Amino acid sequence: MAGAIAEVDRAVPHRVRLIIRARLTHWGLPGLIDSAQLLATELVTNAFEHGHGDVGVRLYLTASHLVIEVRDGSRELPVLGNAALDDENGRGLLLVASMADHWGVSSDGTTTWCSLPFLRRSGDMEQRGIVPIPALGRDESVWTRHSQFRAGEHAASNASNYTRMYLTQQPVPVNIEAAAAIADVLMANAVAYSGVPGYAQIPMHWALLPTGELVIQVQDARREFPDFDEVTKWEPAEGEPVRGLWVARQLGAEIAFSPNSGGKVVQALIRPSTPA
Repeated sequence: MAGAIAEVDRAVPHRVRLIIRARLTHWGLPGLIDSAQLLATELVTNAFEHGHGDVGVRLYLTASHLVIEVRDGSRELPVLGNAALDDENGRGLLLVASMADHWGVSSDGTTTWCSLPFLRRSGDMEQRGIVPIPALGRDESVWTRHSQFRAGEHAASNASNYTRMYLTQQPVPVNIEAAAAIADVLMANAVAYSGVPGYAQIPMHWALLPTGELVIQVQDARREFPDFDEVTKWEPAEGEPVRGLWVARQLGAEIAFSPNSGGKVVQALIRPSTPA
């Protein structure tokens, strides 16, 4: 019944926290674990206290956010309470509203959701990121492809050749030669700056989104990306040698990165070619 939590249900928030930790670790987003666990706990507890029927939890990734949905079966719209954040009771949705990037309720009132952003991008450092990581959000992708390249002198050219070879077999609406050159840049940067030995394997991921956008990711063993904003906005002076990420941008890539448990993911978002 609404307003009371059965003894058997009191273990559910703990199980949900364990699932979230496992899932976010697998997805390479350990930095979101604490916040996601707290938000899910509040939503699940709120569902047991005020909902009707079974409580269901769904965790997934969109193009830019981790989303937590909790279904409680009640069509009564939840409202924010007046409790302070340090009160023992009545703080649930107030805490969700203060921590989450966004939160809301489904049109039928049965599901409450919240979201957390997981990616930084150039020119958007103080706002929520909007660049996808489709290797994580597989449900958002038309297809994904994964491979690894030995971090030697041929890593960048191998990544470029593989990208060209694979994309020619797929119905991709992007410029394949540009995508191959962008893959070369990402891999060259990973080899140059991650500090891994030449025998190490560097993962690369490709994904085509339903929008027709292609994303290429490289796993970099170095977690930091010094002066990210400056690097991605840099323009060469007259006579100055060009840099790899500048080349990638000129070819239409939007560069982003996200720290994870293995270092960081550096990715390029390539938009569909405009029909002539």
